[in-house]
Amino acid sequence: MKCAICRNGTATDGHTTIALEREQTTVVFKKVPAQICDNCGEEYVSAGVNEALLNQAQAEWERGITLEILDFAA
Repeated sequence: MKCAICRNGTATDGHTTIALEREQTTVVFKKVPAQICDNCGEEYVSAGVNEALLNQAQAEWERGITLEILDFAA
C-alpha cells in the first residue's frame, strides 16, 4: 500500500506500540500489528485491530486502572 502521508513510501507489515488515554487512565499496547511506511514511519492499523484496541482500553477504564501496559492480543 502506498503511504497516504509522504506518498513516496510503501507500507509493509510490522508491529507498533500504541498509547490510549482517557481521563486518568493510560493503556499502552505493545506488539500491535500495523502497516508501517518504509519512508516516513507512518503507522496504519486495520479497522478490526482499532476496534479491539478500543474495546480493551474501555475494559481497563471500567476497571479503574491508572496505567496498564499490555501485549496486544486480538
